[in-house]
Amino acid sequence: MMRCLVRLLLALQSSCSVLAGVCLVTAGGLYGAERFGDWDGSELDVGAAISIGLGGVLFLLGLLGLLTSCSRSYSWSYCFSIILLVIVILQCFAGVLVIFFRNEIEKVVDKSLRQSMRSYHLPDPGDSPYQVTVRNTWDGIQNILGCCGVMAFTDWSDTEFGTPGLVPESCCKEVVAGCGSDIDFGVDNPDLHQTGCVMAVQGEMAENIEMVVAVIAGLLAVQVLGVCLSCCLARSVQVEHCDL
Repeated sequence: MMRCLVRLLLALQSSCSVLAGVCLVTAGGLYGAERFGDWDGSELDVGAAISIGLGGVLFLLGLLGLLTSCSRSYSWSYCFSIILLVIVILQCFAGVLVIFFRNEIEKVVDKSLRQSMRSYHLPDPGDSPYQVTVRNTWDGIQNILGCCGVMAFTDWSDTEFGTPGLVPESCCKEVVAGCGSDIDFGVDNPDLHQTGCVMAVQGEMAENIEMVVAVIAGLLAVQVLGVCLSCCLARSVQVEHCDL
């Protein structure tokens, strides 16, 4: 009975890893399908490649976990637990690097967001899935967080979309038809959100730091749980083999 429960929990944990991998591969693939043909080594190009690679690793790890949950080989279960442990250690190391190189990472994120803004335009029947995703993502973030642009609404003036004096209507404090038209980027526009989305996200994270820490700790705990479940399963199968 206990072994069945361990197998079930390990399968559920592995399924989450498979789902996360699929999401990352899909996100990177949407960009890559349209942009990798003109690879120029931009921050978005590299980020999409990393997303696909990381998603592939998570997907493979999830599949190995599902196989482990069905396996009757204790040696393989031990091997899988070691693989998980190594990945947890690497993630902790990556977290330390993020803290030390936070400023450089913020610059990369800033450039990536500005590059994604260049793909924003009004809806068109010929839009690619990537263009639709970019538009919906920017509109969603700006609506939910009450922000506009990366650092300010003037960021849109550097895009093809904003050159005629346009900003997305999601930048408006009160969204009405045409509220994002005829914008003068050289003066304050009180009808638009003044806060950039980077500052808005940082503010939300600072206000909900307990939740952020809890989510990070929860993700780490789930992976450590996978290590423990693999070891328990391996030990259970090993004992059964010895009894036989």
